[in-house]
Amino acid sequence: MTLRPNDKPNPRRRYKTAVHAEDCRRRREDDMIEIRKNKREESLQKKRREGEASSQFPTVEHNEIDSLTAMVAGVRSNDASAQLEATKKFRTILSRDRNPPIDEVVESGVVPRFVEFLVREDMPQLQFEAAWALTNIASGTSENTKTFEAAWALTNIASGTSENTKTVIDHGAVPLFVTLLSSPSNDVRDQAVWALGNIAGDSPKYRDLVLNHGALVSLLAQLNEYTGLSMLRNSTWTLSNFCRGKPQPAFELVRPALPALQRLILCDDSEVLTDACWALAYLSDGTNDKINEIIEAGVCGQLVQILQHPSPSVLIPAVRTVGNIVTGDDVQTQWTDAPIATALDIGILRIRLKIAAANLNKVEGES
Repeated sequence: MTLRPNDKPNPRRRYKTAVHAEDCRRRREDDMIEIRKNKREESLQKKRREGEASSQFPTVEHNEIDSLTAMVAGVRSNDASAQLEATKKFRTILSRDRNPPIDEVVESGVVPRFVEFLVREDMPQLQFEAAWALTNIASGTSENTKTFEAAWALTNIASGTSENTKTVIDHGAVPLFVTLLSSPSNDVRDQAVWALGNIAGDSPKYRDLVLNHGALVSLLAQLNEYTGLSMLRNSTWTLSNFCRGKPQPAFELVRPALPALQRLILCDDSEVLTDACWALAYLSDGTNDKINEIIEAGVCGQLVQILQHPSPSVLIPAVRTVGNIVTGDDVQTQWTDAPIATALDIGILRIRLKIAAANLNKVEGES
């Protein structure tokens, strides 16, 4: 039986008061964002190491930086084999575990050439290598065949500072990465997803740039029944970056993501679930009309189930999303219906205990 607004129990109102404790909410969110950044950096480092292990070229150490001259010449040559070999070498040094020479590579002037390689559909290996290099150049924080090789190289370039990210953008890589989301090569598509996620995650300005190039529709096309786990994780992470940041993205640009998010929160994978819940948390932190659209997308029932998830990484954005929904107007409160109210009233202490225990373990581990 659905509760009438004036019949709702007081514990729910107490929860509403709790979710208005903005400093606690923001602190938890900031902590989780930092954890997610660290996990993505670990994934990027793993991807870099895999690149080193699979490459036939030795890593170029800093004392061999003079070899950049020959590599630049190879990238600028008109010989396809030389272009591919040189781009692989650039991707390799940019894939170094620690202190990749991103600035030196950018200053060598090869970024525009890597961007050109992104359109070499006749050589998907070159596309991939160039995209990977550019992604690594653009994927840093705001503080600090032939097409395949170009994509890989650009990925690495995109993992540097915001200035490095700007270099990738200024040379026209964003629309090309969006185009590569339709590549017949799964490796190239995966690299493009990663690159766009790095660029969008750098700042709201770059996020909006990516969205305005129509990246969301092409990204959502990656989320089908044939999607492998790696692509699913990368695409969901990129989708969460498309929704993240203040000021928020124009809702009409991210509205098409709602049906996909409704499906993604049914996923059993914790990493996918975490990023999908964060996307909903970002989108629900807005006006009542936006919250109404999120409710109408049919996410509330599954959110009730997620509130019982054992992982704090999943629980925190799920609680944040539900908190945003129940702080809406009376109509929205009715839309959430009795199951949401029951889950919040009965389960909130259990959830808080789980989060507190996780934070305690973290503190104890650091001491």
